[in-house]
Amino acid sequence: MATTLIQGVKAHPSVLKKDKDHILYRDNVENWLKFNDEQRKILAKAARKGHKESLAQSLIHEGYVKEIRHYLRTGDWISDFFGRDQEHITIRRTIVA
Repeated sequence: MATTLIQGVKAHPSVLKKDKDHILYRDNVENWLKFNDEQRKILAKAARKGHKESLAQSLIHEGYVKEIRHYLRTGDWISDFFGRDQEHITIRRTIVA
């Protein structure tokens, strides 16, 4: 069976099962990952040049990239926000098996 990699991360089966209509569909999440990783790199470079707020913003993007990678590996969304720009708040709910 072929391993499905998304941005170098082995995707969890539950991630691969999501429909195109689902907010956490793999293509959406992959785009968020690419965008935030690129922003992290740009802001880290600006921080090295002395821009004061760039370091903090770079670390925010780095954390979000790690949370997205966690989702891709495990299928569990752990971030308090979602979306390309982290513009939506995650609403938690308990599911009892």
